[in-house]
Amino acid sequence: MSLSKFAINRKITVLMVSILVIILGSVAFFSLGLDMMPDIDYPMISIITTYRGASSSDIEETITKPVEMVISSVKNVKKITSQSAENQSIVSVEFEWGTNIDASSQDIRDAVEQIIGFLPADANRPMVMKFNVSDMPILMYGVTGLEDIIQLEKILEDDVATRLKQLKGVASVMSMSSEEREIQVVVDKMKLDQYNISINQISNIIRGQNQNIPGGSIDQRQNEFLIRTIGEYETLAEIENTPVTMTKTGKTIFIKDVAELKDGIMESKSHIRTNRKPTAMMMITKESGANTLTVTDAVKKELTAIKSELGSNIEFSEILDLGQPIQLVTSGAVSNLLVGGLLAICIMFLFLRNWRPTLAISLAIPISLIATFIPLYLAKYTLNLMTLGGLALGVGMLVDNAVVVIENIYRNMELGKNRIAAAEIGTTEVAMAITASTLTTVAVFFPMVFSKGIAGILVRGLALTVSFSLFASLFVALTIVPTFASVFFHKKSMQKTNGKSG
Repeated sequence: MSLSKFAINRKITVLMVSILVIILGSVAFFSLGLDMMPDIDYPMISIITTYRGASSSDIEETITKPVEMVISSVKNVKKITSQSAENQSIVSVEFEWGTNIDASSQDIRDAVEQIIGFLPADANRPMVMKFNVSDMPILMYGVTGLEDIIQLEKILEDDVATRLKQLKGVASVMSMSSEEREIQVVVDKMKLDQYNISINQISNIIRGQNQNIPGGSIDQRQNEFLIRTIGEYETLAEIENTPVTMTKTGKTIFIKDVAELKDGIMESKSHIRTNRKPTAMMMITKESGANTLTVTDAVKKELTAIKSELGSNIEFSEILDLGQPIQLVTSGAVSNLLVGGLLAICIMFLFLRNWRPTLAISLAIPISLIATFIPLYLAKYTLNLMTLGGLALGVGMLVDNAVVVIENIYRNMELGKNRIAAAEIGTTEVAMAITASTLTTVAVFFPMVFSKGIAGILVRGLALTVSFSLFASLFVALTIVPTFASVFFHKKSMQKTNGKSG
């Protein structure tokens, strides 16, 4: 039994399947993320090492060159570039497209781990970072209202970021400013000489005292308790009362006896301003695949509630909102998609001059589009310029199969067959033809799926979307259209239409 014959004889089954497709497609549509472009995982990894107080030449000799040498043996490396500047070394590694970037980043970490012991002792541990477009901020605010920027940044971290992170789709909330708190120990050289104390001794004592050290565990009956020695400084007084040495007379010399402590701000070479006011920046990133517009709307709504609780002094000035251009572009693509579908239906009506076949085509287009959302969701794609462009491109081709089936059903009705027999025979006669035609069109787009590089990532979504929509239209033309024709088409209306066209 052919698919069309089964559909005609099982009309209720076809109706249930159509309703199921519409429900699943609708759920998939609202679950799809909305972005400007597809997720592009660039094969780029950066190794960032900070070494404060070092010149660019020292950075290059002691950090950059050893890192370059050890990572050159990693597989699939295409190019290595480096930048040595004051206080910082950045080594960028570009891999071949198609490389598993997660596995490569682990290889980089393993390679860097081999030279950790050979780097300068005062240098920070190298950070291995992957570059991903989805990690870019979708919202950026300049927050003003307090003269104490450090206190403002603390409010953002404690009161604002903790609430925003709880929102669905929010991946991270970062805050930054040009000011960083610094406890300055201003030593008195004369007193150091008086007590025969060196500056390194002061530094080592403060570093050694400012630590939390694990102390093992204690077993008590059936319970086990972990022990920690808490020694990190919490106040300036604790630093001032840190003992340094003892004189021959038995007098204990404290930090406050040889130095003055200042709770100040670290020297900065840059300043951040919003509306000419000192500001702290806040950046929000979304989870991969999350709907950008949904996340930005939720964040803005929550920020309105937070602002009313914090008071009118603190202002959130919007600097970046990726939701706005995405909304403009996607709404334009969706409107073009709808206009294209309506124009296709109107043109079919002008040629057929009968509302029954036009209604069949009107059902074929939206059902095919809704069915396309299901494989898009399963393939973990988002609605973006490429997938929406594929849908718009496929709208014009969605009606082809349905028109061929309807025309052949008409021809069989003109030959004297009843509508059920005409629907069954007419669909069966052209089934192989429209299947071959659909596969031929898919064969044009499907090779794009195997394209490599950034071009392959961009066109892959378009090619798969067109292919999915064409297969959906083929299924609709072989099942729903003949079922509709076997119920609603009438020979009298057919003859009347053909008479007008003649």
